[in-house]
Amino acid sequence: MRVEIRDLQSEPVDHDLLGRVASSVGEAEQLNLDLLSLVLVDDTTMEHLNCTLRNTAGTTDVIAFEAEVGPDGQAEAEAYISVPQAAAQAAEHGHSVAWELAFLVAHAVLHAAGYTDADPEDRAAMLDRQRTILQEHKGLSGFAQN
Repeated sequence: MRVEIRDLQSEPVDHDLLGRVASSVGEAEQLNLDLLSLVLVDDTTMEHLNCTLRNTAGTTDVIAFEAEVGPDGQAEAEAYISVPQAAAQAAEHGHSVAWELAFLVAHAVLHAAGYTDADPEDRAAMLDRQRTILQEHKGLSGFAQN
């Protein structure tokens, strides 16, 4: 899986780390994906995307889509992550921004793999899978939760 990161916001982010996390989660899920496009945005952009794509007011932390096969036969997925929301959530939960960004990347990859979080039971299962994969791959990824 090739991971392409477009950074459209101003805060420093370790792109290499996020790429490694995405690859680790894809491998753990045996995801047959040719390209994952991660787009890092600010809250203004995320608020616009949330309204346009989800018909929901306000910002959010991540918007991700299940993988689709494009006209070229390549399986592709796209996800948007709000770096300011990741920073706020990291502070709220008492861990690093890197961990929160990794958690959101894992969430995006699981959505690409077909996981949903529309109801509380599915959301709990998805969050548990994120935590498990991140704990299993923590050494490879080079980040710590705290």
